[in-house]
Amino acid sequence: IPVGSILIPILLVSDQTHLTNYSGDKKLWPLYMSIGNIKSTVCNKPTINAWIPIALLPVPSKRLHKIPNYSMETQELDALQIMHEILSHILSPLADAKTQEGIEMVCCDENIHRCVPKLSAWLADHMENATIHGIASNHCPIC
Repeated sequence: IPVGSILIPILLVSDQTHLTNYSGDKKLWPLYMSIGNIKSTVCNKPTINAWIPIALLPVPSKRLHKIPNYSMETQELDALQIMHEILSHILSPLADAKTQEGIEMVCCDENIHRCVPKLSAWLADHMENATIHGIASNHCPIC
């Protein structure tokens, strides 16, 4: 962070949501964003709208038996790769060179400060964290 800049911690929250039971077992993965320097007493009030939805990610099927010569292992890797490419596209403004140097913003004290947003935390359950970090489940860690 450049000297004299203000760090804006970016927080992300996701939770896979089950949409249908009998018509294809569809799921959706909403992604919400907030900043970390909002007091928790303010941030947790639903009327304040401190958490904003930034994406509704589709959860691709991991196993399609109908495609010939397309192994289930390859399907799982392709689904994970697609999810990572989508997340990379959504979060690319945080990796922009201009963002790394800082953006001039009017802060709550009505002064202009150079602010640097950084992805600081991603709150999710265990299986979503495994997907986000590319951790294979039900595999031997040695093999």
